[in-house]
Amino acid sequence: MIRPVRLSDNNVDFKAKQKKEIDEESKILPNTLQTRVRQKFHKTSNAFLEYPIKGLKGDVNSDFYEFLSMGIIPYLVGSGMFMGLFNIVKKLNPKSQLLASFNGNKMALGVVLYGLFKTISNDFVTRPVYLGTGVDIELPVQHISYPLPKEAGENATIIPQIQQRKVYDSREFFRKDLIQKDIGIKYYDNIAKKIGLGEDLNDSVTETTPIIQSIISTTKTAKSLSSYAWAALGVGMAAQDCWGDFFDSISNRKRHIAKPNESFMTKVGSRLKNAGTNLVDISKTFGSSFVKSAKSLWAGKEEYGVLKHAGKTWILATIALTAGSVANVIYKARHMGKLANKDLMDKNEESTVI
Repeated sequence: MIRPVRLSDNNVDFKAKQKKEIDEESKILPNTLQTRVRQKFHKTSNAFLEYPIKGLKGDVNSDFYEFLSMGIIPYLVGSGMFMGLFNIVKKLNPKSQLLASFNGNKMALGVVLYGLFKTISNDFVTRPVYLGTGVDIELPVQHISYPLPKEAGENATIIPQIQQRKVYDSREFFRKDLIQKDIGIKYYDNIAKKIGLGEDLNDSVTETTPIIQSIISTTKTAKSLSSYAWAALGVGMAAQDCWGDFFDSISNRKRHIAKPNESFMTKVGSRLKNAGTNLVDISKTFGSSFVKSAKSLWAGKEEYGVLKHAGKTWILATIALTAGSVANVIYKARHMGKLANKDLMDKNEESTVI
């Protein structure tokens, strides 16, 4: 028999908290590179250091957000394992150590460019969609959650927890409250104007909501398809034989050689100078090698016959997929706006076909 839960069983005492304990509130953050880096660092560090411990302990406040955040762990650990395994080859075959080292470095670079292209390519979809519809799918939110107290009565303490989310994490229940609080109704008015729904609407929030939900779905699908196409393109570029100078610049970077009776400040100054020089040299060689690899992938290799055009085909297909996906999102949103625009209807007719 299930016993009914009564507050008196646990002597729970609800009372107002001091203002200083609740001095944070959820808010929309500016969609800048700095914000993205800060959010990514916060989620990644907690995914490694905090969330696994809470989950293994069976913490009552371990939630689904934390579970999803920990998805970055196998991604990063797996990438590191691949990069390490690729370079073990040179230890197994000393006779071809140079070739094995070069191929291992290229495979490791492929893992890096895969993740880099997959991340950067999201903007190729979301930014044009934002310009065309006014809906910024990547709009970040600093969400403040209040966990359940672990003690009853006066011992109960609630420490606000920060979660790095996005306004449109949920299609059905996106954060309208934060949009209206931090941006205002003008956000919806701008969307209505861009998608052709009209201006000076009685309730732009209600009238734009179903169209915004459609934009969320189509944009996320387009972003996913496009990102994997660009990620594969990054792997293809890493496979080109144009990265020798870049790998040499890393292995031949300047290193500080300590001298007898050298002071600590001299060592620090020398190492900082070398770090700056190495950063500039490695960045330059990476840029030149990157351009060469893109040209090599585009040109292909004659001895491969039909495959000579494989790189060129993939580049064009990736660009076409991205552009077509963006165009589909904007077209569908504007078409829905046109159909819902009451100013386009002829009020003298019983029915209007658009």
